[in-house]
Amino acid sequence: MSDPVLTVSKDEAGPARESRGWFALLGLSSLRESMLLLILAAIWLFFYVATDGIFLTPRNLVLLALQTSIVSLAAISAVMLIVTRNFDLSVGSAVALVGVVVALLAGQYDVNPLIAVAAGILVGLLMGAWQGFWVTRIGVSSFIVTLAGMLYFRGFSMIVTNGATIASLPRPLTRFATAFLPPVPSILLVVLTAAGFLALRGLEIRRAYRLGVIARPQSIFIKTAIPVVIAAGVALFIVSWQGIPYLVLLVAVCALAAELVMRRTRYGAQLYAIGGNPEAARLAGINIKQAIFWNFVIAGFAYGVTGVALTARVGGAVAGSAGLFLELDAIAAAIIGGTALSGGRGRILGALVGALLMGSLNNGMSLMNVAPFFQDTARGIVLLLAVALDHLSRSRSRTT
Repeated sequence: MSDPVLTVSKDEAGPARESRGWFALLGLSSLRESMLLLILAAIWLFFYVATDGIFLTPRNLVLLALQTSIVSLAAISAVMLIVTRNFDLSVGSAVALVGVVVALLAGQYDVNPLIAVAAGILVGLLMGAWQGFWVTRIGVSSFIVTLAGMLYFRGFSMIVTNGATIASLPRPLTRFATAFLPPVPSILLVVLTAAGFLALRGLEIRRAYRLGVIARPQSIFIKTAIPVVIAAGVALFIVSWQGIPYLVLLVAVCALAAELVMRRTRYGAQLYAIGGNPEAARLAGINIKQAIFWNFVIAGFAYGVTGVALTARVGGAVAGSAGLFLELDAIAAAIIGGTALSGGRGRILGALVGALLMGSLNNGMSLMNVAPFFQDTARGIVLLLAVALDHLSRSRSRTT
């Protein structure tokens, strides 16, 4: 009898194989991600010309980053679920319910903001565990479970507030979503991050050269350094205006943590294995139900963080409209970023770039005063093209 682990194909085991090395962790090695960055650069250039330079001003880029932050937070958990062939259609409603809890406690009952935030995150965890229970213990499809959650989470938030808006939030909570890390520390943070990345990559290339894995270490390092230097230059240009928004720092921390879990832990490898080939994963000894249950619990934590961030950003809880269609934006960002709907493949960084790409379209077309229905049409076309491009590239890779 053959080893069941060997039944996992190269494509299915790809993410785990790619996870070796800090370069892969920080993620600029993927051809698809490089292509996404080129498309993003082309879109930015187009809007720069179309808006007479307004689009690429530091002020507008900071605004774009803030607009994209909520979708980015939701997209992180979307990637983690989709790689296991599960979906979450309840993100927007769950986020709205978390916002109601936080706003009620901190705004109406004068509870300490930190306790209110903790309560909101706890509610998110409970919602995630609840949905994970139905998916893993009862065996209901995640599509149905989260579709139902989308309805009753929104309903609960409307029942609790009677459809009213809770808008009075304490200053520390709203400041979290509006304040900036000062420019000088922001610049230092960008420089240290870029330098640290290049140093780690340099050590990795040096080690690979000594082992005989690569032959031309200098050229590889230069290819690595060029996009990093460009990205750092763009970041310095943006943060020199007013610094880094704390909300954007929150996205960066959550993304790095999720990337560490997905690429550097046994649990993350299990998620990719489950999505790539569930039967092979089961035969390899992976407890699929347990792994997916905790995946939903992590998604619940994401509900909490995203709900707190959204409530703080808008300055209150609007049960009827908060987070509306957020699940669709998050899934779209994940797919554009390269996450395969068939499971087993997906990157957190790709989803962030996907969210930024969609946000750039919204922001640029708004600056051009394009009507909303044209914006929706353009976003839909981009989503379709991204999926088609991904399908074609994978088909070509199988034939070569």
